[in-house]
Amino acid sequence: MLSLPAARADETTAKAQLYAIGAGNLRNALDALAAQSDVQIVYSPELAAGKTTQGVSGRFTPTDALKQLLVGTGLTWKTVNDSTFVLVLSAVFHQAAVEPATRNVSETPKTLNVVNVSGSLIGNAAIQTATPTYTLTAVDIKERGFNSVAEVLQNSVLATGSVQGPQEAGSFTQGAQPVSLFGLGPQFTLILVDGKPVANFGRLYNGTINFTSVSNIPIAMIDHIDVMPGGASSIYGSQAIGGVINIVTKSHMDGGDVSVRTGHFSDGGGANQRVSFAYGHDFGRLNVLAAGEFDNASPIWGYQRPLTVGSNSGPGGVGAPSVQTGIVDYGTITTYTGNPLGYVDPPAGCAGNLFGGSTALATSGNPSQPGQYCGSRKLDGYTTYSNQARNYDGMLKLDYRFNEHVRLYSDALLNWQQQRWFPGVPAWFPDDLPQGAIEDASTGHFLYPEKFFAPEEMPGGAAGQMYRQDDLLYQVDVGANGQWGDSGWNWDLYYLRSGDRTKVVEPLSIKANIDNFFNGMLGPVVGVDPATQLNLYNPNYKAFFQPITPAQYASFTQGVGEFSNTWINNTRATVSNAALFDLPGGEAGVAALVEGGNEAWYEPVNPLFTQGDVFEHAETGGGGQRSHVASAFELNLPLFKLLTIDLSGRYDHYALDEGSNNHKFTYKAGIEYRPIDSLLLRGNSTTAFKAPDLSSIFLGPTDYYTTITDYYQCALAHSTNCGPIYQYGVQGTSLANRKLQPTVSQSWTLGTVWSPSDDLSLSLDYLHIAIQNEVVQQSLDMLIQVDAQCLLGQLNPDSAECLAITNAVNGQVRRAGGNGPVSGITTYYANLANEVTKSIIGSARYHFVLSHVGSFSVQLDYNDMLKHDYQLAAGQPPIDSLANPEYSNEFKSIVSGSLTWTSPGGQWTSTLYGHRYGPSPNFTAANNGTGYPGSGHVSPWITFNGSVSYRPVRNLELSLLVNNIANKMPPSDPTYVSYPYFNNENYNVYGREIMLQADLKFGSAAR
Repeated sequence: MLSLPAARADETTAKAQLYAIGAGNLRNALDALAAQSDVQIVYSPELAAGKTTQGVSGRFTPTDALKQLLVGTGLTWKTVNDSTFVLVLSAVFHQAAVEPATRNVSETPKTLNVVNVSGSLIGNAAIQTATPTYTLTAVDIKERGFNSVAEVLQNSVLATGSVQGPQEAGSFTQGAQPVSLFGLGPQFTLILVDGKPVANFGRLYNGTINFTSVSNIPIAMIDHIDVMPGGASSIYGSQAIGGVINIVTKSHMDGGDVSVRTGHFSDGGGANQRVSFAYGHDFGRLNVLAAGEFDNASPIWGYQRPLTVGSNSGPGGVGAPSVQTGIVDYGTITTYTGNPLGYVDPPAGCAGNLFGGSTALATSGNPSQPGQYCGSRKLDGYTTYSNQARNYDGMLKLDYRFNEHVRLYSDALLNWQQQRWFPGVPAWFPDDLPQGAIEDASTGHFLYPEKFFAPEEMPGGAAGQMYRQDDLLYQVDVGANGQWGDSGWNWDLYYLRSGDRTKVVEPLSIKANIDNFFNGMLGPVVGVDPATQLNLYNPNYKAFFQPITPAQYASFTQGVGEFSNTWINNTRATVSNAALFDLPGGEAGVAALVEGGNEAWYEPVNPLFTQGDVFEHAETGGGGQRSHVASAFELNLPLFKLLTIDLSGRYDHYALDEGSNNHKFTYKAGIEYRPIDSLLLRGNSTTAFKAPDLSSIFLGPTDYYTTITDYYQCALAHSTNCGPIYQYGVQGTSLANRKLQPTVSQSWTLGTVWSPSDDLSLSLDYLHIAIQNEVVQQSLDMLIQVDAQCLLGQLNPDSAECLAITNAVNGQVRRAGGNGPVSGITTYYANLANEVTKSIIGSARYHFVLSHVGSFSVQLDYNDMLKHDYQLAAGQPPIDSLANPEYSNEFKSIVSGSLTWTSPGGQWTSTLYGHRYGPSPNFTAANNGTGYPGSGHVSPWITFNGSVSYRPVRNLELSLLVNNIANKMPPSDPTYVSYPYFNNENYNVYGREIMLQADLKFGSAAR
């Protein structure tokens, strides 16, 4: 980067002059200094990317003015002559030798000054450009209005996959925030903080998968975030298949800053506040950086948004009221068809004070199910779509210069977070009673009573019955690094401990208590029908339709606690030499590491669940640990001036006390070719792996009920249509598998970067990822098909595969009498599935200055998924995830862009950020397939965020930020006929958010 003067450089002098350069973006300030001083300032764009300055005001010489601008940036300069200065990194110690990070290294093809690099073991290697790296700085994060790390990452154009989160009512992980790159599961993205692994979230995604949540990583402590797509196991080990996200926190300050933000949403709910501080100082040989953050946010309820207020907010307009209390009539033994025949009318009307006074007598709109019930159009709106949250964060970084060759360091990051949410109003049904229904002794009618509890019936209302999650995340390391004299060899040694402890308390109904309560309300059991085995009652219909009191509700509910604990222990030693020997293109670099430790996951199941005491609530659990050792190397070889090769390899070994050990060698080869200075051609080929999740190894037995198609009975009947007559419900059990092997993958990229000028950079990359032996639950339908093939002799019935399935005692498919209907199923985790993704990733950056108007920066990022195929098992036809909406609702394309303007003096800054999600399948397509009438796609979802910042003085910045300026709701879907009327894994109903923020710097950082 060359900041050009407004006049000839040889006309400059070193005389003092008056400067008025405002605080803000460092690059803009350097441009202003060059213009006002008539000097040249030469620097790599990466050195200034994301950095801010406190500006300079007063009379200074050019060198003194430059010195003021660079305070707290970690940069200094070398003087070429009186009018030319070259910026370089300051000699800041504790530059980690492993998993360092750079700024936007993918966007320039020039060989620049030495910097630290994400994805490299060579701490002082030249910039690695063989692998694309996409960077978002703290300044970018603020200007685009992002409130959390989850918002930052889920807005990445690489995050095309649908994920569960706070909007997924009733999910296992409503208090977590996962990330899905390229439509792959969150378990295939490796999350790092400062290049070091973060412990997994304790609860399981979908009840089956270990993953890392980013919901409790403090955003105000972030310096920048690097996202590296594709495999990276040769550097980082397990899990780095879809990509690596390195969240880099602040590392050095001289002075301090305080930031205060407050915000609210136009449609209500979600009011939030944030206060953060950071202070750093050099105390002789000791450098200290301390930071803290407090966040608070109110929940957003469904009833606060027009789209989710209730059953009358769907695309069809006013809908039928949701059942609050009703009794479904299935007729008598002579009229029973299996389908509801109507409702039992409430004998004394309905309680009109429930659900905010919205409960009323409703008439069924279904001609085949006549009758009346008590209904409410606001019932469904009592669900949270954004959690109530409170965070307390702390960070401490210590560096001590023991001598000129050795530095000691320790880093600690701590987050305590409490979240609350409400997954929807609970209900009672007679499912636990014999045959799941009751019988009126006087009429012989089979009845199914159902009651949804209103907030007015709960102690404290809905807010008093919210689920609560307390989560403690910590990461602590202690280590030393340095050099062996003047040999050029660097070393780094550290011990890391990271952990996550989560406790969730859910107000749940206790089965015996709630069943007894309603048994008492319906009346005593007067007998059992010998023909149906249904309990006989003389129901008190009037009492059933009346509201209950909060005290009665409390009599059958209690807070049920669930606890999980995960941790990582790791000790690592690294040696590196960035200039081991000379090659025609420059100095060759080498690095090697060895590491060892263990990891654990424990989620014991509350005895109330194991004993079946909780009403209508599923839960999973288990736990165990394993040890891990690894070694790795990297070579950076500039063979010629135009050609550089980067090679790395790593061996990992995982060991269990009982079960199969896992080991894997992975490698990576990258190439950089520069035919001209402004053009880079790059590519890499890599292998990667993921060790089996601890949950897939140690998960306890999980019972479930499901519907199967009995292909064996269908074949015995010589039927050509194995339709509903051969479909019935069975009980299954899911088991872990201690003999699992690693999931493996291969990926390669091919791309180019063109930078015809220092202010323009264009990049385009193709990424291919192929995954094999993915660990998944066995497909029930496939298992039943193979069972039929074994029993029919189409497969050898005496083979090990068939015996494992058909054994009448302990086979996976057990049948009554050996070959009758299926009586039970057992499924395991197994290495079965395969996936392939192909994508095109493009990026453009342009910076320009208009005289008397200011400077402008334009950024555009694009990702188009060309292919995503998923294969349930070898030999099965692949599923096109981009074209089969019944399997996946992921986005095919995402585009984002920003335009930033900075005034000539740097006093004003404004950013407009836009984000476009491509079309996604509509509700009909997702449920019935592409060929079904009405199937199609919803329109692209386009939102804009805007921010304006003003600096009245050089150490104070005031900002107004508006997210979703147009208050856009999810794209309209006329086919979405059931609540919540939008795809809550792809979109949100938050709407417009308005925020105010003040940032104050003090001490040396404010100069």
